[in-house]
Amino acid sequence: MMKNKNGFTLVELMVTIVVAAILLAIGVPALTTVYEQVRVNNNIEKIHDLFAFARNQAVSYGATVNVCPFASATSCGTSTDWSGGIRVYITDATNTDHELRAIDSFNGQDKVKASAISMTFSADGLASGGNIIYCPNGKASNSQSVLISTSGLVSYGSNGNAC
Repeated sequence: MMKNKNGFTLVELMVTIVVAAILLAIGVPALTTVYEQVRVNNNIEKIHDLFAFARNQAVSYGATVNVCPFASATSCGTSTDWSGGIRVYITDATNTDHELRAIDSFNGQDKVKASAISMTFSADGLASGGNIIYCPNGKASNSQSVLISTSGLVSYGSNGNAC
């Protein structure tokens, strides 16, 4: 007499694998878009918070605070490409820079462009003004921006700007 064994047949297993593969093929591109949007939101919030921090430090210290792209451990970049990271520093009376905060480089596929090589906040909170645009994978359609007005107001800008 044969005993009934519990388990799956090879056909049932193959059908399950095919269905899972189809679901993954449909779902992965959608998840990539979601991941990209979350990455943009997180990084644009970091940039916004960094500029708000820089303005607050300028007012607190009563000194000029500079924000610029990372070029090396001791200097700022010389282009409007801020993809390598952002550095906030203050210069003391002896002309020595003191780094207050920094953001390391962003995702290698993303572009971060600014309207200026560097931005400054004066002791009264006024800024040189400008904007920063974050483009995931270089796509303007999903880009977000941060605006820094000359009055020192740091705000979120419009979406969909070209890099």
